[in-house]
Amino acid sequence: MDFSPVVFDKLVQLWDDLEAFAPNEASAANAHLMKTLADWLEADFAYWCGLLRVAHGKFAAQDPLGGWRVRVHEPYKLPEVYQDKREELLENQHLAETVGAASIAIMREAGQFRIRLLRELVDLSEYEQSEHFEKYQMPYGLTDRLYVVTPVNDDTESCFCFELAGGDKRFNQEQANLVGTAIRSVRWFQRRLFLSHGLLVGDEVLSDNERSIVLLLLTGKTEKEIAQDINRAPSTTHNYITGIYRKFGVNNRAGLMSIWLG
Repeated sequence: MDFSPVVFDKLVQLWDDLEAFAPNEASAANAHLMKTLADWLEADFAYWCGLLRVAHGKFAAQDPLGGWRVRVHEPYKLPEVYQDKREELLENQHLAETVGAASIAIMREAGQFRIRLLRELVDLSEYEQSEHFEKYQMPYGLTDRLYVVTPVNDDTESCFCFELAGGDKRFNQEQANLVGTAIRSVRWFQRRLFLSHGLLVGDEVLSDNERSIVLLLLTGKTEKEIAQDINRAPSTTHNYITGIYRKFGVNNRAGLMSIWLG
């Protein structure tokens, strides 16, 4: 992909920005990434989803998403209807009418990096007549969506979505390619983002307490300091830390850090 020197400099600056964030600042780095790309696109909404393959074989073949599920998500700007119906959306990912034709289509291509515009995945005239669109997208006037999906390993995929709403606005292919290039080149960061939620090392997302402790462990704080920060007894904090090491398959903080930097 060829870009002008000015555009290439923008890409390099963004990649440098991400590298400047500390290992325990994955979510802050992700917010910066999404804000930057949303500004480039003049997008109204932007959010990230971490997908995990939870089924294979016969079950996956019969499942609308092919056995994949959103397990974690981080919004930069999220339509209000998604916030209001968050639990409904997450709990009913096995239902085609909940996930919608576009999500079904994008996950049929699982296993490869892909940049897709909504109109490439569905017939827009049919999609806009669907129950899914009327319930979840019509309320805020969705006009276009850009997906950038990166396989992180065989069972996890990182999906960035950017949306336009109102009027007849559309993303163009040049915009899609620029954002796709920006994201494709930071697979290392997407891996770190998954790790910050406890994925890549198992299928259980870290609890809020566990995630806070993991991020504090990456700062070099002592167990006593971590206990003070999370307002827990040192013994309780030690038990949390021991459990975290077990989840990540390491024996100590050095092992945990090596996973992040590996």
